[in-house]
Amino acid sequence: MEVEIRLGAVRYPFRLGTDCLGAIVEDLVAMSASRLLIVCDSNTGPLFGAELVERLSPRVPANLLIHRAGEPYKDLQAVSTLAESALQLGADRASVVVAVGGGVIGNIAGLMAALLFRGIRLVHVPTSLIAMSDSVLSLKQAVNASVGKNLVGTFYAPESVLADTAMLRSLPFRETVSGLCEVVKNSLAIRPSMVEMLRTSLRQDGCYDDEAMYQIISESILAKASVTEDDMHECRAGLVLEYGHTVGHAIEYTASGGLSHGQAIGLGMVVAAEVSRRLGHLDDRAVALHRELLTRAGAMVTIPEEVDLDEVMHRLRFDNKRGYLSDPAESSAMVLLGGLGQPLWHDGRPLVSVPMALVGEVINEIACPEMPNFELVAPAQDERVPDTVGAADG
Repeated sequence: MEVEIRLGAVRYPFRLGTDCLGAIVEDLVAMSASRLLIVCDSNTGPLFGAELVERLSPRVPANLLIHRAGEPYKDLQAVSTLAESALQLGADRASVVVAVGGGVIGNIAGLMAALLFRGIRLVHVPTSLIAMSDSVLSLKQAVNASVGKNLVGTFYAPESVLADTAMLRSLPFRETVSGLCEVVKNSLAIRPSMVEMLRTSLRQDGCYDDEAMYQIISESILAKASVTEDDMHECRAGLVLEYGHTVGHAIEYTASGGLSHGQAIGLGMVVAAEVSRRLGHLDDRAVALHRELLTRAGAMVTIPEEVDLDEVMHRLRFDNKRGYLSDPAESSAMVLLGGLGQPLWHDGRPLVSVPMALVGEVINEIACPEMPNFELVAPAQDERVPDTVGAADG
């Protein structure tokens, strides 16, 4: 399948197939790059990056750059270290950055491509469900700052997205659930016609065949495209994609890698739905649907006790939507729904100012003191220097 992604005046192809690594190699060779910079993390490097470089090297200079995996290492230091390595390997204006990984690597490599020589070509080879169905359908390239998520970045378009559903077969349960939480978001906030498909397709065990993944990704592409086609910077209609992200980002940042991005966003959606219900906008049935779909996807719907709720409230003050609305003191701009696929609008944007006290009340009420069926993944060791490996040139 090939779909043209349209973001304002920007156009780029999204090619989706199964067992198509050979076609990905051919597409990369056809770019006539002076050098291909294959950027992976310490998980996707051994899984996919090494084989990709091995196939490419006889035909085009290719190098493997490996960065430490995990959200805690998505920062400017990572971009700087990788960029310095790329330059030492001989990168120039005709080089191409190839991001092979999930949303974290996509953001790091995307920002690196935007900064090298003030912008060189970028290709996404997404290896996670959250990347295939969500993050590569955007121009946003950003890394984290010390006070919050995705606060340092820019908008930069890839040349193409080359996706192989076969790469999802090795995806850990945690990352499959993460991606499905974003798919649920697209359904609830944008494309309610997906609900029945998700009800029948979602599996708590995280086991999906290629056909199911293909359908889920295709539906998410249609959902996201419907709100970004005329809003390439996602600052008007496209802000609906931030549903669940205000509280979700704060939870994710506070958990320091213990919760996946999508799982945190799922929790953020549960909070947003309950806030909207208490403000008189969303009915009980719609709130219950949030919990139902997330549970069917294998996600938790209550905040585990390991997450410091005071820290979550502190991080809310650094949300990346600050400044869109003239928010009164002690309030937060949130995407809220008045019904399925019906975001509430204020001042030309799908955002509402919500009293922080109400948000805190809801967060505290959905926090759970004991979560016997779920465990936070232990944060990665506090080692901040990425590993960088240069593969042999072709």
